[in-house]
Amino acid sequence: MFATDKAPRAAARDRSGVVLVKEYAGRFAMNAGLPGALGVFLLVAAVLGAYVGQVVNDGRAAALDEERLRLARSASAPAAGPDERAQLAAFLERFPPATALPESLRRLNEHAAAHGINLQRTDYNSSAVAGTSLTQVSLAIPVQADADAIYAWLGALLREMPEIALDSVSLKRDSTETARVEAEIRLQLYLRGRS
Repeated sequence: MFATDKAPRAAARDRSGVVLVKEYAGRFAMNAGLPGALGVFLLVAAVLGAYVGQVVNDGRAAALDEERLRLARSASAPAAGPDERAQLAAFLERFPPATALPESLRRLNEHAAAHGINLQRTDYNSSAVAGTSLTQVSLAIPVQADADAIYAWLGALLREMPEIALDSVSLKRDSTETARVEAEIRLQLYLRGRS
């Protein structure tokens, strides 16, 4: 019986404490009047304003730190000087313009004919080279000729037309005794500008 008497007494004490706090707050508000209520309101507004201001300032500080790091990274990267730009411009000028595609294909056919290779057809498609002003034309050329003639033609082509790059050569021969092969030649032709 003794243990059960303590629980209601503790609950009554807790309730009486809450009642006392409410009564004290009510008396304080009555005694303070309108100037006191205004003061409490301004105090609460100042605390909330300081909290919101701190959150905004923390966000700005983080953004400034990110910007500072980005500027430090870009400042440490070497800038392209006028000499490098001039060298790049001179390099790109060595490529024929994109409008010269028919002329480049004609020269390719002339080189083949000079080496005894008859090109039946040339399949091609073009695309822009990312980050440059160049156009890449991919050429697929099926050929039937002597292997030595194909190698001589490709060697001369790459020497005399530096705008062409050899992508792949695929050879197929019917037997080991024959010198004639079927070849699938893939070339890349680079032109200045967009076609």
